[in-house]
Amino acid sequence: MQGSFQKVVGGFLGGLFLWAGVAAAGEVRVSVAVSLKEAVTEIAKGYTEAGGEEVVLTFGASGQLARQITEGAKADVFIAAANKQVEELVKGGMAEAGTRQVVAGNRLVLVVPAGAKEAPGSIADLAQGKFKKIAIGDPKSVPAGEYAMAVLTTLKMGEQVKGRLVYGTNVRQVLAYVESGDVAGGLVYATDARQSGEKVRVVEVAEEKWHEAIEYPAVVIKGSKQRAGAVKFLEYLKTEAARKVLVEKGFRVRVAAGATTAPATPTTVPGR
Repeated sequence: MQGSFQKVVGGFLGGLFLWAGVAAAGEVRVSVAVSLKEAVTEIAKGYTEAGGEEVVLTFGASGQLARQITEGAKADVFIAAANKQVEELVKGGMAEAGTRQVVAGNRLVLVVPAGAKEAPGSIADLAQGKFKKIAIGDPKSVPAGEYAMAVLTTLKMGEQVKGRLVYGTNVRQVLAYVESGDVAGGLVYATDARQSGEKVRVVEVAEEKWHEAIEYPAVVIKGSKQRAGAVKFLEYLKTEAARKVLVEKGFRVRVAAGATTAPATPTTVPGR
């Protein structure tokens, strides 16, 4: 199907970005963490134009997508924003362990509304009670929320922010809360802050030692009727063309065993 584009259907439903449809013969269905939305959409387009199958994309929180797959939702490939969801599918016999690969990496940042007159200047400032609402992803299903809670716990701020946390159903909803000014700040991925442009301001990048490494593992779903296409799509994610897109969107990609490259123009903190 060279020259055709990936199929995109749907919109926003119940906190999930749904770009899913019923896959036709020769189409590869890929469930993807929503923070990869723009990057994987562009990569899928390039894959199809290079002679690969059409790609049907479903975007949402990693935990919600994994649960849908467990409950029978059709998918050939799953790309999560954390290892936990992929490992659970592998242990449950739902995914092929031998196909697992890390696609990219990311950083966690604190963002505040761009026009806020009074805003936290650091993650530590979130402990101040005057900042009434702080947004993070729901730790039960959103990896960005798990990383955020790990940061707050490591900095011994759990009790100080208790009762002031607003949970988003995915990381993009957290970003939307900050953009609208509904919260004083939010913990999101550096790539999401970059995608937001001038609507938010990054005030601090979380130390990587404060949380587990942020990785995006991909895996083929067991029983896929398009397994050959699924494997081929995973291979395409390793190509220079795909890696270039990821870096341009602000993600980190591995360049060799044990080595990682940061984006050419990483998110920076004013004054640093």
